[in-house]
Amino acid sequence: MYKLRDASGKAQPVAPIKEPVVESRVRSEPPRKPAYAFSLPQIDVSSLISWLLARWHWILIAAVIGALVGIGYGMSAKPRYTVYTDILVPPANLQVLPNDVYLQNQQSDSQLLDVESKLLVLTSGNVLRRVVNELGLANDPEFVGTGASGFSLGSLFSSKPTVADKTLAAMRSLSERISARRQERSYMITISAWANNPDTAVKVADTLAKAFEEEVAQAEADGAGRAAAALTERLAELKKGASEAEAKVAEFKRDNGLQTTSGELISSQSMAQINIKLVDANARLVEAQSRYNELTASKPNQSNPSGTLQSPTLTGLRSQYAAVKQTVDSMSMTYGSRYPGLIRARSQLGGLEQQISQETGRILRAAQVDLEQAKSVVDALKQQAASARSSVSMDNDAQVRLSDLERDMATKIAIYQTFLTRAGETTERQQLNSTNIRVISSAVPPLRRSWPPRTALLAAGGTFAGLGIGAFLAIGVGLLGAMRNDRKTQKA
Repeated sequence: MYKLRDASGKAQPVAPIKEPVVESRVRSEPPRKPAYAFSLPQIDVSSLISWLLARWHWILIAAVIGALVGIGYGMSAKPRYTVYTDILVPPANLQVLPNDVYLQNQQSDSQLLDVESKLLVLTSGNVLRRVVNELGLANDPEFVGTGASGFSLGSLFSSKPTVADKTLAAMRSLSERISARRQERSYMITISAWANNPDTAVKVADTLAKAFEEEVAQAEADGAGRAAAALTERLAELKKGASEAEAKVAEFKRDNGLQTTSGELISSQSMAQINIKLVDANARLVEAQSRYNELTASKPNQSNPSGTLQSPTLTGLRSQYAAVKQTVDSMSMTYGSRYPGLIRARSQLGGLEQQISQETGRILRAAQVDLEQAKSVVDALKQQAASARSSVSMDNDAQVRLSDLERDMATKIAIYQTFLTRAGETTERQQLNSTNIRVISSAVPPLRRSWPPRTALLAAGGTFAGLGIGAFLAIGVGLLGAMRNDRKTQKA
């Protein structure tokens, strides 16, 4: 134990490492750059100018090449000739029928929507197909060439293209060559079409406008045709319903004995006529009764001219009686009672009295007969009126049901007649072109091509493009050299 302690005491202690010394040693070392650092050198205007001047021949060569490319493209590219056609498409069509199938919309927003819809119809497949078929574009190499139909591996193994394929190819090519737009705040549509030949472009534009007008007219005719077909299909059922309603009315009249003239039941007319006759018969009865009462109320003197009984015969007899009476009275005062003339006069006077008495009786009997006849006529008419009244009462009850049947019949007939007239008008509407589309300005052959631009402009554009490309290459090469020199400097 002792030795160990002595050895430990004799041993020299080791000095500890101080942290400040280590920190100072680390801070004194310079920072190391990463092995792959990338930085752009500083570039000024003088450097750019020197790079451009050092490689001016590159820029010149690029400009010459650009000019040659522009000239070559302008001389070799297929020209495009664009023509324009203006079409006025008013939303309101011609009013060819008083009750047209299509309503006239007066709202501006709806009118603009109508024009926009027709603008889409202008470039639709139906219109394009009309143009292709009318101009025979399916056989035109310009529209169905390899550029129009494209190239595919399947074409290497496929057979000769069909007419439908050529038509579709021509329609695709035509759709890329035309455009249509509406002028702002107007109903004017401008059509543009281009082709490699100015005459072809004019034909395409004119045919497109014509096909558009025909397609709109055909669309309206087809709509009217569908409406007419729907109305015609409905007509058979409506006609059957109207015929059944008429049959029901006729059967009901026949079963109930209802007969009408001028829209009025015969029983009602008979009742009215009987009432008129009854009024007249009552008037004649009152007159006959009054005359008979007057004749029987008093006993008039048969020889008195002012008596109640008056008749021409009786008046003549009374005149004769008065004359003979005067003669008898005169002769009685002059001659005796046995005087032959007086006897004859008295005998004549007695005969006149007897005739007057007979005429008076005849008049009374005639008045009585007239009274009895008037009573019998009134009684008969009253019986007829009672019978007609009961018949009219029964007919009135049946008339209520008949009125319902007649109203139903009239309604069905009116509907059938309306549908029949409407179907006829709509059918005729198919044959009429009511579109108000007008070509305001037709296409004219252009003076110069629309694409490519003139060769001089292409040459100038190619020259400027070559200058830009050459300058870009010169600056790029100079920038790469500057970056290489900068990296060598950093490594050294």
